[in-house]
Amino acid sequence: MTGVNEQFEKLAYEYQVLQAQAQLLAQNLELLTLGKNEFQAVKETLEGLGKVDEDKPEILVPIGAGSFLKARIEDKENAIVSVGAGYAIEKNIEDAVAYLDARIEEYEEAIAKTQEALKRLEAQLGELAQKAQKLQQDQAMGFNVK
Repeated sequence: MTGVNEQFEKLAYEYQVLQAQAQLLAQNLELLTLGKNEFQAVKETLEGLGKVDEDKPEILVPIGAGSFLKARIEDKENAIVSVGAGYAIEKNIEDAVAYLDARIEEYEEAIAKTQEALKRLEAQLGELAQKAQKLQQDQAMGFNVK
């Protein structure tokens, strides 16, 4: 019987490890999706700005806690975009949108890879659950499990 118990313990440990990995991947997937959505919103805002006829359109600038200030855009031909590591550069709107498109594509690739890895882990978890169930059935039927 100790052999069966050891197998159960091993399966339970493997299951817990894979479950923890799946949780981390799910959290990572959520963060990637939030990041992609943020870049998508910026892109849509810049594209919308190009459709505004006014030279210095009025906007609302969020200052936190659901509060805003009214402001005017001084230069609607250029945007300052973050390029990572705390750096930002000025680009014309067309180049900024192209840059954002590239970043969105990177996020989509990372999301797809993470989803695939999560599916593989879920399949492994299913296999472990089936092995545990089979061990349990064999033990209940009184068979010797090698």
